[in-house]
Amino acid sequence: MSQLTELVLLTVFLALFGHAEANPFVYNYEALRIGGLVFTALLVAGGVGVLCWGQCKPRRKNDEDPSKI
Repeated sequence: MSQLTELVLLTVFLALFGHAEANPFVYNYEALRIGGLVFTALLVAGGVGVLCWGQCKPRRKNDEDPSKI
């Protein structure tokens, strides 16, 4: 899963920032804004995934009492 995420990030950033400008000090603010939004969305999705990591497991009745062996 992490390899897929890295591939998507690399593809998005290369597509947005891959073209060469004649003047290196002229910035494409629209592409920078879109790249920032994509990066932020991936960070938020990753944060939600980390927060919900252990919450989605089904629990059994006999697993609730740790004193039973």
